[in-house]
Amino acid sequence: MSRAGAHRLLGYGVVLVVLPVAWVLVRASGAVPALLVPDPARVAESLAAKVADPGALALTVSRAVAGTALGLASGTALAIVSHLLPMVEPLTRAAGMIMRCVPVLALSPLIATFFGYGGPAAVATAAILSFFPSFALVGAALWRIPPALADVVRVTGGGRGRLLWHVSLPVALPELVQAAKLTSCVGVLATLTAEFLTANDGLGALLARSQGLLDTPTVWAILLTSLASSLLAYEVMDLAERRTRARLSLHKH
Repeated sequence: MSRAGAHRLLGYGVVLVVLPVAWVLVRASGAVPALLVPDPARVAESLAAKVADPGALALTVSRAVAGTALGLASGTALAIVSHLLPMVEPLTRAAGMIMRCVPVLALSPLIATFFGYGGPAAVATAAILSFFPSFALVGAALWRIPPALADVVRVTGGGRGRLLWHVSLPVALPELVQAAKLTSCVGVLATLTAEFLTANDGLGALLARSQGLLDTPTVWAILLTSLASSLLAYEVMDLAERRTRARLSLHKH
C-alpha cells in the first residue's frame, strides 16, 4: 500500500472514531434540534432495516456502475475518434466542456425528457458526469505517444490502426483507470440525486420519501451509506490504477 493510501485509511479510521463522539456531544448539548441530530441507535436501526435492503441499495449501485461504465466508454470512444480525425477534435472538446460545466440539476429535466424517468435517468446522469474525465485524460494520453514507439510500428509496416491498438491504447490505459477513479466517487452521488428527483425506487427515492416524512434517521443512514459507497469505490479504483501503472512499468523494462 502506498503512503498516500495509508494516510487516507488512517484518516477514515479517525473519522469513524471522532464522528460518533462528536455526534453524541452535539446531541447532548442541545445546540441542534434533536430532529436534525437523531439518536445514533435509531440511525443504525434505519440503516439495518431500510437502507441495507438489498433491493434499494443494489439497484442504486448497479445504476451507478452502469452509468459510470457507459460514460467512460463513450468518453474513450470519442477521444479515439478525435485522435484519428483531428478536424473534429475542437467540436468534440467543446461539447465535452459544455456537458461538464452545466450543473446536473439543470440537466435533470432534459435527461428525464430524453431518457425517461427513474432508472434510465439515473444511469444517464452518472454517464454524463463520467464522460468528460475519460475523454480528456485518454485524449491527452493518445497524443503523448513516444515517437520511438511510433517509428518502430511504422518501420515494421504497421498503419494507424496497428499503432492505435498496440501502442496508443496501452499507453492510455492508466489514464482511463484514473478517469474511472475520479468518477467513481461521484457516480453513486449522481445516481442518488437522479433517483431523488425522478425515480420511485432506489436509495434516492427512499431519501425523498424519508425527507417528506421527516424520518431523519433514515435520511442520515442513506447519506452515510452513499458516502461510504463512494469512498469504497474510490479506494478500489485507486488500487486498480496503481496496479495498472506498475504492470505497464514492468513491461517497459
